[in-house]
Amino acid sequence: MKRFFALKSRALVAVVSAAMFIVQLDAAVLAIALPDIAREFSRPVVSVSLAITIYLTMLVAVLPISGWLADRFGPRRIFIWSTLGFALFSLACAAAPGFWWLILARAGQGVCASLMTPVARLIMLKRTSKAEMVDALAITAMPMLIAPTLGPSIGGLIVDSAGWEYIFLLNIPVALGLVAVTIWKIEEIPPQAHRKLDLAGTLLLSGALIALLTGTDRLASDAAAPLPWALLALGAGLGWVTLRHLRRHPDPVVSLDALRIAAFRTTTIGAGALVRIPGRAILFVLPLMFQIGLGMSAFAAGLMLMLLNGGDLIVKPFVRPVFDRFGFRGSIVWSSALGLIGLALVAAAGAGLVWLIIVGAALVASGVSRSFVYTGITSLSFTTLGQRDMTSGNVLATISMQLFSALAITGSALVMGLSAQFGGRSEPAMTDFRVALLASLAIGIVATLALRRQLPQNLTEVHADDPL
Repeated sequence: MKRFFALKSRALVAVVSAAMFIVQLDAAVLAIALPDIAREFSRPVVSVSLAITIYLTMLVAVLPISGWLADRFGPRRIFIWSTLGFALFSLACAAAPGFWWLILARAGQGVCASLMTPVARLIMLKRTSKAEMVDALAITAMPMLIAPTLGPSIGGLIVDSAGWEYIFLLNIPVALGLVAVTIWKIEEIPPQAHRKLDLAGTLLLSGALIALLTGTDRLASDAAAPLPWALLALGAGLGWVTLRHLRRHPDPVVSLDALRIAAFRTTTIGAGALVRIPGRAILFVLPLMFQIGLGMSAFAAGLMLMLLNGGDLIVKPFVRPVFDRFGFRGSIVWSSALGLIGLALVAAAGAGLVWLIIVGAALVASGVSRSFVYTGITSLSFTTLGQRDMTSGNVLATISMQLFSALAITGSALVMGLSAQFGGRSEPAMTDFRVALLASLAIGIVATLALRRQLPQNLTEVHADDPL
């Protein structure tokens, strides 16, 4: 708290924190409600993951133009209207009369979220000095951790006592309050010089992302069908064309210049991006595993997830001191190893009090690990950027974060679905949840070993002009 009041940009930090909070709250409460939504609409629980992945898909698809819109119309204006839209589509989710209406409303939420958080963070990045950057990023991460810490238990209580529809109503007062504070406290930032929108690049990039993520998601429901494979092939082809276009266009919708910086490239498309997958995957797998595999209620499953996010939240104030004392690379690598050990213990979980205690301790350890790894990787992303690459780098980093989050969820759903089909089961069982966790564990091990060679010992060793 002392560090927050010491920041010159504390008003901006508060706005970004609140934006992160509302988006994370929505994700946290929805994951715990998936089994009830599946029963409500008489659908397999794996297929209901579409309610999460469609949100992430639309979020990623619209991200490429978030920077252009912020520059063209002013980031404050875009932020206010997108936050109001998020509240409106949250109401539509709560009132959805059928599954596909819910999916449509979730897509609208994703579009608005794709503008809310990156534009809010862009405002902060432009107005925050590099000397305050690590503290600002750490502080903005703390309120967004409160949402997933309390969200599962609150969501579980709401689902058990009222119904899944009410979880979306939580977003509305937070969003309206955020708009009021932004109008009151944040000064208008004038638009930058008008630049023409790269419409071809926007359509190509959005189309490639939608095709790849939708194809991966549909594989989880029916890997033998031709449609998912056709979507993946289309996405790969569009992706290749998109890269050529972005490299050749004089003013592309998303500049790739920031990828020339080795450290930034590591965090966005390399091992620094892959190391996030285990932490993202368990947020999807564990609510299903606790409720379906171990027979917990939604509320009890939410209480267990509080341990994961609570561990993350509690150690957040100590991230910077630990980096300063033990070095940047060592802190991240050893923290990642701790989280992977915790993940292995969770994957081995069984019934009984002893296992409940072991899993609880493992979840706390995983949360502690995530706090150091995520804050470190995010700090490395942005401390490498100069002002010239800040807007495009922010968009690239946000696309990477959301893309790998979506891949973690769709990949986990795919592994669970294939494991269940191989075992002759129509719905996933405990074995299938374990297989999904072990798959993400393997990715985490590979990424952690790679980071030992790629991370700098300290952030002071990295400069914005580090060459490719």
